Order: sequence, then structure tokens, then C-alpha cells
Amino acid sequence: MFKWSCILNVYMVELQYFGHSFFKINHNKESILIDPIFNETKTNYKREKNIPVKKEDLKKISLILITNETEEHFDKDAIKEISIRNDATVIANDYILNSIDIPRNLKKSLIPNKEIQLKNVKIKPIIAHSPKCFCTTGYVVEMDNKKIYHAGITKLIDSFPAVDADIALLPISVTTMDVIDAVRVTKILKPQTVIPMQYDMFNVTTKIDPKDFKKRIEESVLNTKPIILDSGKKLNFR
Repeated sequence: MFKWSCILNVYMVELQYFGHSFFKINHNKESILIDPIFNETKTNYKREKNIPVKKEDLKKISLILITNETEEHFDKDAIKEISIRNDATVIANDYILNSIDIPRNLKKSLIPNKEIQLKNVKIKPIIAHSPKCFCTTGYVVEMDNKKIYHAGITKLIDSFPAVDADIALLPISVTTMDVIDAVRVTKILKPQTVIPMQYDMFNVTTKIDPKDFKKRIEESVLNTKPIILDSGKKLNFR
């Protein structure tokens, strides 16, 4: 009886990728969205793949994290709808929050590197850098002692933060880090698992190959496991 009770109290952290920078993290009763965009989201880029989820399908959402203000990452109308319907708190830079028409109690602005706890989830905003954006932020999300680092839209800089994370979600694209820089960041972070993102959703002149990134990590001295997630796929972590 005791053993069975222990098993019941073990919750897995579930990570689901929807494309570009859009992830959903589930644990127990908490569901978090990061950079949600949808097929109807307006951008200046031609879309090559569809997002395999609709706004109305996203239920029981607790938190929504936004990494930057560009249209490929920030759909304020969709976020407003999801936030109000689910009573979900939106976490972002003040500049972004001020543009979303939702009640003030559903907005939370964070100070870089200052960790807070909301709805049983620890969240730490991490400084990111991109000349394309006015405000850029990465996040470390911690649930049940499992730390997930979403780097947002960022380039490799000399002062890249040595983030403590079990799982790293890193961009590889012509506007962020290329494969070589993403490998360098992986060597800095040394996570258990690394997952590339932002390489396949929109039509750009230069293609980035996630398999090249995966191969370079596998052939390195790192113990990190590289995983390529297709849109809609899930991973479970204990």
C-alpha cells in the first residue's frame, strides 16, 4: 500500500513542442505556454508548416510566458483570449504586458535573474540578446525539481549566462544562433537534454539543419542528449 501511494505521488513533467518557439509544459495541475502562436497569427514571414493546435484546444492553462515582442513569438490577441478564458497569468516584459488588454491581476512583470513562484511553479527570467528585438527574455521554469531553460530569441554573446538547467531549448536560425554557436552554448550549460527550436516554421533564405546540431552534440565529449522534436510531439521527464 505504501509503495503504491508513492507511485501515485510521482508526477512527470511533460514537454510538448508546437513549432518555432511555442512549447507547452505540463505537470500535475499546472500547464504553461511559452510563445504561443497559431496558424492565423500574422507575421511578415511566409509559413512553411502549420501549428498543430488551436487556441480553443488549450484548456486549464495556468501561465503564459512571452520571450519577446516580435510577431513570430507574440500574438497579443490570442494571448488575451487564452488568458481570460483560463484565468492564466501572462509573464513578460512591461513593454509587452502594456500592449495586452487583460486585467492587471493577470499580468506579471519580472526582474531579470530574480526568481519568483507562481501557482506552484518557479520562474526565473534570464537575460537574452537580439538586435532584432527591443525586449528579449529567456526563462528557467522549475517544476518538481526539473528545470527547463527556454532561451527565447538570442544570440551567443561573451556574457552568455551559465544557466542551471536539466533541459535546454535553444534556437538555431539565421536570426539567432547558428548550429556552431548553439553547440557552444550547450557546452556552457551542460544540460541533460538539449532540444533545438526556431529552425523550420518560416521560409528563410538560409536553412538550418537540426540533424547537424544533433550530430555535433553526439560526437562531442558532452553527456547531453540531443533530441529533435517534430511539431505536436511530446516528451516526458521524471
